Amino acid sequence: MITWLRRHAGPITFVLSLSVIVLALSNAWKHELVSSRWLAGQKDALAALNSIVTMLILVAGSIFSYYRFFKGRTLSLRVELSLEASVHQTPEQYRIHAISLSAKNVGSSTVWNPTPQITVQIHGPDGAAETRHITQWSEEAGSEANMAAVIDAGEAAFFFAHQHIPDSAWAVTYFASMKADQGDEWHISKTISNKEPKSG
Repeated sequence: MITWLRRHAGPITFVLSLSVIVLALSNAWKHELVSSRWLAGQKDALAALNSIVTMLILVAGSIFSYYRFFKGRTLSLRVELSLEASVHQTPEQYRIHAISLSAKNVGSSTVWNPTPQITVQIHGPDGAAETRHITQWSEEAGSEANMAAVIDAGEAAFFFAHQHIPDSAWAVTYFASMKADQGDEWHISKTISNKEPKSG
């Protein structure tokens, strides 16, 4: 509900403002603060007021039209996600997957409170196959408590996590998403082998 109100704040404000004006005029007419005789005596003033109101409506309409036309373009939130994962052997019965998720703001509007999340789908024989969810992250320049609150236009945020994957697993698919406080969401996925790449 809050997201819907934020997305339609402009039209809602316009409708509420118009409703207040109509109700105020109706109340004034009801209590005879405004009458046909009074209106006739204020002909010149009302003509000037009409011109001002018309100009304001045209300006408001132009701004609203601009916003609606460029919705999904100039004013829309646009983020490019990049997902990387590397595999590292251990002396234990699992491998460590180091996961890096970057989010670059390629739009012109600020992205507020970006929230990363990854679903981990482990492929393998019975006992190894499972699904996990990563909701705890570390950031490039801090800890979980210092997660990026905003991503300004042209800037990027980087998030890191680790997973212990059983040696017996064949491959892992990472389904990543990034959600902004404004309600927009972006997705990316990647499947990698559970074997450490051979060097050389």
